[in-house]
Amino acid sequence: MLTALLLLTSTATAAPAAMPVVSKDPPVHIWFNSDGTYGYGERAKVYAKSAHDAYLIVLRSDGAGRVRVLFPLDPQDDPRITGGKKYELKGRGGREAFVADDSSGAGTVLAAISDKPFRLDQFAQNGLWDTRALANPRVQDDAESGLLELVQRMKAPEQHFDYDVAHYVVSDRYARDLYAYPYPYAGPAWWGYDPWWGGRGIGLGFGWRSPGFYRFHRGWRGW
Repeated sequence: MLTALLLLTSTATAAPAAMPVVSKDPPVHIWFNSDGTYGYGERAKVYAKSAHDAYLIVLRSDGAGRVRVLFPLDPQDDPRITGGKKYELKGRGGREAFVADDSSGAGTVLAAISDKPFRLDQFAQNGLWDTRALANPRVQDDAESGLLELVQRMKAPEQHFDYDVAHYVVSDRYARDLYAYPYPYAGPAWWGYDPWWGGRGIGLGFGWRSPGFYRFHRGWRGW
């Protein structure tokens, strides 16, 4: 009787088993300094954060389907980041990550992390990113899938990576213009300087204005 009582008391006073702590943070997170809507020509800030120490690659596709690397800024730069730390991705001269000048009104940014370095040599030339090697026609049809294909080419066989993707739109006023003129048009001439695409240029834009639909998407995935 005494033995049974002692066992009952011991069971009642035993400390509950410790529950494992589950982090609510995704492996990698990419976001903007706004809700993903920018005025045409506005400079966009981009932030990234990893749940743990990792190697980071961040790609951006604009409305024309051109792909640029936001991080690392140059192929030889250190791509390793510290877990739990918020990073602002800087452009040339310490400026914001990119200028929202997408003529289609939308663009996509994808961040991928891995415990192992990505293989970037095939996308570099003379110490800079090779825009021809980064080109992928699929980006225009499905930006997320097209950028993922590039990351797949950057990783080693059996290498795992996690990724996050964010979409942005350019100028509510520009979007209203698209709805207002559903017919072919000749756009204004432009001139500017872009260190990513070989310097200064001048040209005349042509296009078709038609209604469109853009959405903001949030989510991370592993691969």
